[in-house]
This record gives sequence, structure tokens and C-alpha cells, in this order.
Amino acid sequence: MNCPYCLSTLFTQLKRTTNLGYDIFHGHSCQRDYNERTGTPFNLIEVPTDIVFEVLLCRVRYKLSYRDVAEYFLFRGFEFTHETVRDWQERFLPLFTEQIRSKPQGKIGKIGKIWKTYVRVQGE
Repeated sequence: MNCPYCLSTLFTQLKRTTNLGYDIFHGHSCQRDYNERTGTPFNLIEVPTDIVFEVLLCRVRYKLSYRDVAEYFLFRGFEFTHETVRDWQERFLPLFTEQIRSKPQGKIGKIGKIWKTYVRVQGE
């Protein structure tokens, strides 16, 4: 992982992690510490990135309201308000939709035609 500050490829992975469990790296050129989320739009949020994705998935795919999504994740141990959900949708939903659309779609296998069907009934 290149350093987001000096773009150097020389770095050391430190033995400690952030509060959210992300590995911390140390750049040799700039002498700065950084993690996987440094330099990304997700750097300053206080929940893991996959939780933000799940919040947006619940909001968009299942058409839940902001308050319903916040209440649903409260049961899972993540406390945030409906305004946070609205803010995340405004900030991160374009990034997720762009990422989903840019991935190559799977190829559909060859479709063959079946002209005749044989069914065995009592051995015949």
C-alpha cells in the first residue's frame, strides 16, 4: 500500500491497529503513520466501511426510512441518528453505485435448445 502523503512504496506495517481494526503503516520517506482509510472519503467516519455499505444497502435496496435504518442498526450495537444515515447516503451512495457499475458483469453460459424429451415411466 503506497503512502497517501508522499506516494512512496517504502513503508513498514506496524504491530498496532486503529480502534476499528485497520492496520497502521509507517512511511519511510515522510515519516508519517497512516492506515487503509487515510486519504479516502471514509477516513473520518467512526464506524467500519462495511457497516456504511450495509446501511446504504438497507436504505436503497429495501427502501427503509432513515429512522428505520438507524433503529435497525441500534439493535446490532451501532448507534447513530437518522441524520447520519441521510448524510452517508448523500456522500457515499454515488461512490458505491459507481463501484458496482464499473465491475465487469458475469458471462452467461451458452444456451442450448432441447428438441426432444424422453421420460421413463415404469421402465419404458
